[in-house]
Amino acid sequence: MNKQIIPKVILHEHVEGSITPFMAKKLADKNHLTFPESLCYRTGEYDQAEYKNGRYNYDESDFVSFIQTYDTVSNFVKHPDDYYLITYDFLSRNAKQGLIYCELFLSPYHICATENQGKIVWDQARFQQTLNQMDKAIVDVQKEHNITVRYHVIGVRHLGADVVYETLQFIENNPHPFITGFNIAGNEKAGHFDDFAKAHQLASKLNLKKSYHAGEIDCAESIIQALKHGANRIGHGIAAIEDDKLIKQLVENKITLEIALTSNRILVNNLHGDIHNHPIRKLYDKGVRITLNTDDAGIFGTDIEKEYQLAEQIFHFSRLELFDITLCGIDAAFIESKEKSRLLNEVLAFFTTNDKQCLQQAINDEQYHPAIIERLQHYQILLAQQVND
Repeated sequence: MNKQIIPKVILHEHVEGSITPFMAKKLADKNHLTFPESLCYRTGEYDQAEYKNGRYNYDESDFVSFIQTYDTVSNFVKHPDDYYLITYDFLSRNAKQGLIYCELFLSPYHICATENQGKIVWDQARFQQTLNQMDKAIVDVQKEHNITVRYHVIGVRHLGADVVYETLQFIENNPHPFITGFNIAGNEKAGHFDDFAKAHQLASKLNLKKSYHAGEIDCAESIIQALKHGANRIGHGIAAIEDDKLIKQLVENKITLEIALTSNRILVNNLHGDIHNHPIRKLYDKGVRITLNTDDAGIFGTDIEKEYQLAEQIFHFSRLELFDITLCGIDAAFIESKEKSRLLNEVLAFFTTNDKQCLQQAINDEQYHPAIIERLQHYQILLAQQVND
């Protein structure tokens, strides 16, 4: 075990969005599809040290340009075994960087739905074949790396409340042991969380934990509404910085935000393309639980190591704080309690003697928000128990 590595967690990654330029070209060739020359920068036109798997060529200031790129790339995926390639590529690359737990978002609508005369037809066999291929990829990655994976089902909100509800009905009839979460994603400005009452209720009935996209391109009120309807976590949620009362609610209820620095810099207009405007440091210092995520790793040219480095280099998160971020991710994971305890102990095993000294000093100094101090004290107790065991 290399104790200098900080174990990492991803709670927010869309599987189709993980497709890198190199993988997109591989899929296009495999499926005999035209690969547009304008889709990616050519070798020598971008920083290959920063974009190790190629770089898509789209206007980062234009959301429509991003969506068009996403749709083009997604259309290269034609068969269930394409999902094996995507899943294996993403998980193996990030596992090499210390990723030990990941939740992948998948959209049954995009995987297996077609419309026929205004009615949606769900291809059960295709869905099961796709998940079988993803499961196989996970098993193959686990042969080389210590990683645990779970799935979230996405309901695409801009397709309407009926489609989101139908998506969950389809999952009710096609359960899978790795599907532990339900996510309302898509255009945040499309509809209100109140519109999805039937989906909220069915998700609860199916014992699926809820992580809803909110407070990314919409305001703090969208987070308040997501919480009202039972969200256990918030996808992005950076607009919470606008509302001190909401921040207090997040801290008191131990709600975790799934923050994606690179994604937010590109897509959130309020940041004006400058990552230094991101409120991650302010949110953390106010006691809010945060995690670091890749969101659409392939489209944005990122990976989990890059996200942790951004937090460290730009926002000056210390090694101890990065451990806290990872442990917040484990605590918020949509996974059975026995596995959660195992993952928690696995992360704590990476604490060096110096890390434990820094932990003690941070507790003694009491310079952090009381909620952070409480977390640090909990880690100290668990570390002591590990020694005694």
